[in-house]
Amino acid sequence: MSKLQKIGQGVAVAVLTTSMLSGCSYVIKTGANVALGFGENHIVPPILAMDDAEMVCNSGNALTPAVMSTKDMGADPTRMAVLLYTAAGVCAENQALEAELRYLRASKAGQVSEAQDARIEQKRWAGIAAERQYAGYQLFANRWETKYKYKLGDSCPTMRNDLDQTVYLLGMVSGLQAMTNDINSGGAINVPKDIAGIVERGMACLDNEKFWGAPMATRAVIWTLLPGAGDGKPEPYATMKQSMAIGEKKGVRLAHALYAVAAQASGDDAKLRDAFRSYAAATGEDKPANPQFRLIDKMAGLMVRGIADRYWTENTGVRASDEGLTTFWDDKQESSAELDSLFDGGGDGAPAQDQAGPAQEETAPAQETPAE
Repeated sequence: MSKLQKIGQGVAVAVLTTSMLSGCSYVIKTGANVALGFGENHIVPPILAMDDAEMVCNSGNALTPAVMSTKDMGADPTRMAVLLYTAAGVCAENQALEAELRYLRASKAGQVSEAQDARIEQKRWAGIAAERQYAGYQLFANRWETKYKYKLGDSCPTMRNDLDQTVYLLGMVSGLQAMTNDINSGGAINVPKDIAGIVERGMACLDNEKFWGAPMATRAVIWTLLPGAGDGKPEPYATMKQSMAIGEKKGVRLAHALYAVAAQASGDDAKLRDAFRSYAAATGEDKPANPQFRLIDKMAGLMVRGIADRYWTENTGVRASDEGLTTFWDDKQESSAELDSLFDGGGDGAPAQDQAGPAQEETAPAQETPAE
């Protein structure tokens, strides 16, 4: 065989091998995209309709690595991954909250070592939550800027389907949560602080009525937290109240949870208790959750309950009971004071009769004396 023939055979083998490998790569990429498309169309909607947030957050922990592995196959896992990262972040936030409650109880009891240990654990879990949420936000931001050819927060993409808009909302909220949890962790992840401004501007791209009042409620929260963000904007708490009315009507109380976040940050007890009572009034058997978005409504409820547990533990040493959103520890003191005033003759009705009783008893002996 001549040298030229050998070279020709080598080139042919190389071309054939490359074709086969590229063909395999194409098959793998196509298969991964088909699997993700099936999941987005037939798995994500039932997940959003679930009301077991704990199960979904555990699913986020378990499934995120598998879904993200499709990225190396050339597929785009963004939409499913953002949901799963959000869910996994909830698990870590719950652990951080439990550690914080332990810290508060230990502090009240004067248990220094226990309090220090709990604070360390809280910061670690807050860092894990921030890492997961920031990963979801980055994945969303990079994909959306590439797909829609725009800069996040500077303009609005044209999102034609509901899933893209829902992922946009979750991605934005994840970015804000990542920033908050990073602060709680002591800056373990170094989440950029400019995310708050990006989210505030970006939320204007969503239909506030369609998404349960959450976009404007999110913006209003940022107006209260970020200096200068609310300049020239509507009154933030009035905006939240309007958004809460929409959320109650739509059956997704995310705006109520955001109001509780803002009230907690303000340090105003009256606002915080109003947030709790407003959420309690917006829920109940006669006000069911939106069947398509039970998961988001449930997560909002967990946010409110977590803030209530923190508030109660700070003040009483125990977390909020089932009635802890509407009745508070010092309400009982006011009620007992009113009862005391009744028995002490401070009222106008029954106490007047009590006063008449002794007067009659005093006149009775006066009538008996002459008889003796």
